[in-house]
Formats: sequence, C-alpha cells, structure tokens
Amino acid sequence: MKKILLGMALAAASLGATANDKLNYSYTQFGLIHSAGELTSDKSGYNFDISLDWTDTFYIRTTYNTQSADVWASDQVADVDATEFSLNLGFHGAMTRSTDFFAELGYLKQDASDVISQTTYGNDEDGFQAKLGLRNRWSANWEYSIFAGYRDIDLSSYVDAARYEDDDTIYGAELRYYLGKSWSLGLTVGEEATGETAQLNIRFDL
Repeated sequence: MKKILLGMALAAASLGATANDKLNYSYTQFGLIHSAGELTSDKSGYNFDISLDWTDTFYIRTTYNTQSADVWASDQVADVDATEFSLNLGFHGAMTRSTDFFAELGYLKQDASDVISQTTYGNDEDGFQAKLGLRNRWSANWEYSIFAGYRDIDLSSYVDAARYEDDDTIYGAELRYYLGKSWSLGLTVGEEATGETAQLNIRFDL
C-alpha cells in the first residue's frame, strides 16, 4: 500500500500546478459520525474540519473527531470516549476543469478515556497519515470525491483484538450537494480506524 501511495504521489507531481476554479479548499465543516461496533456498541460522535488555502496548489487542513461507545470487559460496562486530532499539508492539481487530484500528509494524535483496563476500544498514540484522492464537481450543485490512505499508528487496542489485522489503510467516498454558493451538505461512507463509518456533514466555503 505504501508503494502504491508513493507512486500516485509522484504521478500527481507531474500534474500541472493549476488551480481549479470549481473546487474550493478553504472551508469549515461540522459532521455527525456513526461507526459500526467491534466488541462495543455502535459508536457515534461528531467531527470538525477546517481547511485553508496556503498557495494556489497547497492547503492546510486540521480535523477533530470524537466518538463514544459502550464497552464490555471483565463483566463491566462503561461509556468510553475516543478523540482524534490531525494536522495535514495538502496538495491539489487540476486534471480537468472540474476534476482535481489531491494528496495529504500529516500528523495524527489519538486519545481516549481509560475507563476499563484492557478494553478493545480507546487508544493513546500518535503517528503520521497519508491520503490520496479525486474530487469532481460535475455540475453546479453536485460534487463527488473518492479517497484512500494509510495510517502509521498502532491501532491494536483500538479495534476488536481477536480479529485485528495489521492493515492501517482507509478508504471511502463522498457525495456533496451545494445548497448555494457557500453552503453544502455531504455524505461520506468508508472504512476508518473505528470500522465501517458514515458521516453526514455541513460545509461553509470561506
């Protein structure tokens, strides 16, 4: 997976460094998240994203996610909160007038409340992450994006330990509808560290 990501990043470097006039990389976003349970109840929480253009082709994006789940361990039940923060440097290059390639590389930090010892949900680790994807605004009101990424972080205590595999890849897709010039609604589905995840968000373009 690392070699694939590196190859796609090198291919992106050969793209023309042209800003796309239909896609915006300066925005603030709020979303509601739901993830499938793994030896826990289903997880739910919220997300904040802020993205700011740095140059015509580079941007900075920071994210904050938090989710809660009921965890069962040693005949006990507790509500555990897990949060995730990231700071990323992004690159985007126009492939067509309505399509961009984008790539991100950043720092990732995870924290969780340690309510029950040796549970399978909750992690206090940090590392780096990389993401590659495509954004396409095929009409004035509609946009879609697809993405895949890799996280170099120990998630063994964050998921179902009995079924855990050393696979730190993420992937997903988003469909976005523009309510007007600045406001849009997005629906994202994919595979994240916390399992199969869906997010409904509202975005305001800056």
